[in-house]
Amino acid sequence: MMGLEEIVKQILSSCSDRKREEIIEMIEKKKRGACDFLVDETAARIVASELGVKTDQKPLRLKIQIQDLVSGLNDVTVSGQVVSVYPPKTFTRRDWTEGKLANILVSDKSGTVRVVLWDNKVDIVESGKIQREQKVRISHGYVREGLDGKPELHLGDKGNVKILAEATKKLAEITETGGPITVEGTIVTAPEFRDVTTSKDENIAVASFQLSDSTGKIQVSAWRKMAEIVKDLTVGTRIKMKNVYAKKGYENGLELSSRYSTIIEVLTEPEKRG
Repeated sequence: MMGLEEIVKQILSSCSDRKREEIIEMIEKKKRGACDFLVDETAARIVASELGVKTDQKPLRLKIQIQDLVSGLNDVTVSGQVVSVYPPKTFTRRDWTEGKLANILVSDKSGTVRVVLWDNKVDIVESGKIQREQKVRISHGYVREGLDGKPELHLGDKGNVKILAEATKKLAEITETGGPITVEGTIVTAPEFRDVTTSKDENIAVASFQLSDSTGKIQVSAWRKMAEIVKDLTVGTRIKMKNVYAKKGYENGLELSSRYSTIIEVLTEPEKRG
């Protein structure tokens, strides 16, 4: 693999209008922007990539398996299944600006890799759009060595996460609390709409109903704006609910509950009889 000095020389030979001091400063700025999480070589490769300079003697495959990832690769694309999603974290850079990062684990048949999402790429985690068991394609990432010595795939401004398939669960497969979960089913009891007062003396709306699929039934509580969406839905309406969470309900049975990130989509409505 090329070292820092070789990469700098290659950048200078391709960008004759640039000075060495300028390139070194760009590399250091890239490291500072990542709170010094990047090693010199990786930061240099990112700078080279942004300047349109190819730093590998052999062209990289646009799509590779996870087991092929090694520190220093850039513009990498892998596909796999989401194994875990971790909560976002914030940090303060040396220039006192705030940064964000979030980690997800992605697996394919060859192995598992930690994917580090930076700044605006964290939105896909904060919004709840990405879930365990989804199939995703991670594009335009760069690889560096993690603290455990294993390769990590990082996504900055040019990176992209595309969800290839929804991880829809059958109701019978919901056996423990947690989420986010995506389910599809048919409304079998008319939504019961009411206002409740929370422990914080907040007055909020909730609509409760039963949902069924080919494997069973489950109680659903739709809160706040979700209550307004479902309160007028009729028995027989088939819906998809994304980003709902399972919790203990009546007599310790499981029920589904909406959150701010929940999305409810009407798939089919019952036929109206004349």
